Amino acid sequence: MSYSETLTPSPVPSWAATALSERGGGAVLINAYPLTDTKTHSYRTDPSYFYIVRIPRGASTYAVWVYNSTNQTISVQVIGNVTNNQTYPDYTIGSAYTVGSGATNMYVLAVEAALTPFVSVQISANTAPTSGAVYALVITE
Repeated sequence: MSYSETLTPSPVPSWAATALSERGGGAVLINAYPLTDTKTHSYRTDPSYFYIVRIPRGASTYAVWVYNSTNQTISVQVIGNVTNNQTYPDYTIGSAYTVGSGATNMYVLAVEAALTPFVSVQISANTAPTSGAVYALVITE
């Protein structure tokens, strides 16, 4: 398994390239994950779709943007870790939030309130989706 140690995993998928280039700082957290069950998914369970990325030093805030193109509402929990190699357990950052079917949501966190060197997300659904995918970015300022 490989995990991203830089802010932008390579290659950046075409759907994310414009958003990341216009913001200046950011990385892909979920690359088109085809959620089809009610289990909790993360970089630990699905490393081909999920990434854990380093928050750059000097960033004052970061935002997690999620697009849910599935046909069910999903739950999103921002998670952090002190490493990106699965040595330590993940910890939650803030509260979980929901993203409706076909909707987007932006969750903004101050670095002081959620100081973490690495950030990712966990997603799940109460009802298994039958179509669509989930996308997520972290954007830093």
